[in-house]
Amino acid sequence: MSPIVRLKSFFAQTFCLLLIPVFPLFAQEFQLESDQPIEFDEANKKMIATGEASLTYGDLILRANRIEYDQESGLADAIGNIRISQEGYRFLAERLKVNIQTQEVEAFDVRFGSPPIYAEASTATGSNTRIELHDAKVYYREPDQFTPTMSIDKFVVEDGEIVDSEKVLFEVLGLPIWYLPSLKIPTDVEPFRVRAKLGTRGNLGVFAQTQILFPLNETWFAGGNLDVYTDRGILIGPAFRYLAETENSSSDFYTSTGWIHDSGDRGVDIFGESVPKDRYFVEGFLQNTWGGNHQFNGVYHIYSDPEIQRDLHFDDFNHNQQPDNFLEYQYQEQDWSLSAFVRADLNDFFSSDYFPFVDQASTRAFVFEEKLPEVRFDLHPQHLGGGFYHEFSASAAQNGHSFYLTDDHEQETFTSLDGFYRIQNTSRFGEGGSMNFFAGVRVLELNGVPTAVVSAGEGGTFRIPYPQYHPGMYASLPMTLVDVEDNDYSQVIGDFGFNLEGAFFRTWDTKNSAWKIDGLKHVVKPYLHVRHNPINEDNGPGSGSDHLYVLDTNLPNWDLATRRDAEFAQDQTLARIGIKNELYTKQKEYGARQLLSWNLAGDYFFDGPFEDDMSFLYSDISANPAPWLQVGMFQRFSLEHFKLWEWNSRIRITDADIWYVEYRNSLAKLNQGFGYLGSAVFPKSGDLFPLLDVDQHSLEIGARINNNFRGRVILRYDVVLREFTEQHYSLFQKFGRSVELEYRLTLRESARREDNWAFRIGMELVSF
Repeated sequence: MSPIVRLKSFFAQTFCLLLIPVFPLFAQEFQLESDQPIEFDEANKKMIATGEASLTYGDLILRANRIEYDQESGLADAIGNIRISQEGYRFLAERLKVNIQTQEVEAFDVRFGSPPIYAEASTATGSNTRIELHDAKVYYREPDQFTPTMSIDKFVVEDGEIVDSEKVLFEVLGLPIWYLPSLKIPTDVEPFRVRAKLGTRGNLGVFAQTQILFPLNETWFAGGNLDVYTDRGILIGPAFRYLAETENSSSDFYTSTGWIHDSGDRGVDIFGESVPKDRYFVEGFLQNTWGGNHQFNGVYHIYSDPEIQRDLHFDDFNHNQQPDNFLEYQYQEQDWSLSAFVRADLNDFFSSDYFPFVDQASTRAFVFEEKLPEVRFDLHPQHLGGGFYHEFSASAAQNGHSFYLTDDHEQETFTSLDGFYRIQNTSRFGEGGSMNFFAGVRVLELNGVPTAVVSAGEGGTFRIPYPQYHPGMYASLPMTLVDVEDNDYSQVIGDFGFNLEGAFFRTWDTKNSAWKIDGLKHVVKPYLHVRHNPINEDNGPGSGSDHLYVLDTNLPNWDLATRRDAEFAQDQTLARIGIKNELYTKQKEYGARQLLSWNLAGDYFFDGPFEDDMSFLYSDISANPAPWLQVGMFQRFSLEHFKLWEWNSRIRITDADIWYVEYRNSLAKLNQGFGYLGSAVFPKSGDLFPLLDVDQHSLEIGARINNNFRGRVILRYDVVLREFTEQHYSLFQKFGRSVELEYRLTLRESARREDNWAFRIGMELVSF
């Protein structure tokens, strides 16, 4: 259980520690001990323990320099270096008085905590059911002069729950920045958030950005965005968060907004449209669960134009360059689930690709698939008996399909019904082999399916049926949308085959202290998946083509049960051949550590829609031979053409938290088609469009200079452009345990909207 989650329990127990020596003593025995002789004042009926005195009750231990207990009045008085511990917690004070008869307690100069929460108070008074702390300070992380604090006049705990705090003053860097007359302190989330950036950038001028969020009560938080740009204006907008949790439910809703009347040089967006003066954004998320069966999730990003985050909130843009909008509800039982999913094109402008060698006013190729909504039922695999299992799913959807070509924009809707059923049986043989047989069927019924009629200049007019019209597929051809036709079609797809898999291993008693090797275990998992997908279609969208997978850079999913693009399915018979290699060594404490993973796989088509019989050969390597070394590589190799189409790699070397070096590269021969088998549209397009090749490299170096300073350098180089596209030089300065400043200089080349250089200072409260 995390420290934050434990806080309610912690505060309940900690405050009650003041009271435990009071009321339980009537019913249970206690023991008073000391490393010095215990004095007994017979006249006053008092027991006095000095030195290293301790009073023990159950698992409670009270230690002090002096403990004086009055047998007649029932008053225990502890003085000096008081320490109370129970169940791993510590409570410190300078003086503590307990009246056993009235069950009242009074403590002075109190200190207590459970990471990352620490607190201190001048006095604490109360009984076994209610206690009040006066003049309290609550710290997040260990206290120092830079730690965010809450100064609280009165802090009330009743029946083990934090019920109220009066006169709450929030302070950052010693400055008061927020005040509430009362608040039930939240114990499961950060109490407030403060982030700030100050810098300069050519197209923004000098800028200051702030994001704050403070509690209004135990469930509602409020704040906002306030940015000032000398060359653009002022961006302002409120932000809210609602967070509540009960025994059977939890809710988390967040929204952040911003608006600016942009008076700067805005230019044109990725589609060649002028960026408006009045710009805004509304974004956030929601998560809700209740009853153990219900889940409701969603994200939303509503923007005035596609460039607002890239221009103004560039860090947010870098973390999420293609934001989405969806809502999903799911009801989950043990054997089945029911869901509803809505995905809407609220912005109506995002592009999935940008080609600098094509006039952006003549080609805008993008497809956004909407679900308005999709309702789905899933029956999870169930045992029928005799080793047979079956599964079933069905969905109905109202779909939205947007066509963006030249200055025309067509948005069409159509309905779809989708059902799937499969029965399977798995037999095991030997110690590591298994054979899984399956037979299934998927039925699709689509009504009002759009087909784009386009003109490609001298190439004439041709039709692109859904779903073959996809992002980037024809982006290198200047096209004009002439018309959109509607068609109906149905499709029945069979799914027959078997999966043959094995698992074998061998061990070696090998030891190497330098690489922390304690024995080796090599696990080999070869597999053969054979699948036959006959199709019976009525007035289908066409026979398909080689370029259906131009955006698929991974081994495609052929499983009809989980395949979301079943409309792409073609009549085919194929075999997927692969082998998985895993190498392990023993962990010093427990379990095993994976040293190497190498997966190799490819498909052979006995019959199918592709010109080539063999797919790409996919190789995925991940290695962690030592705690200080991490290696990852992904390759895609064409066996038909004996060429390397793609290579991505990552190497990271670290020395604890002292320094690290990380190298990444991405190489892809897009001019030869970067999809499943390659593109038939431009099989030799490299001479016409050399920029379709990608050969990019990045290097990141970080080092800790001392306890307060660390540095970081990020370099990105493009071999095709022959230049460093980005350079980041950062110096981080830490103040105390909670505040860190970043001084960053950024240099760019060939950036579409960003300036060639920028400088900024950013502040983060690292405790949150």
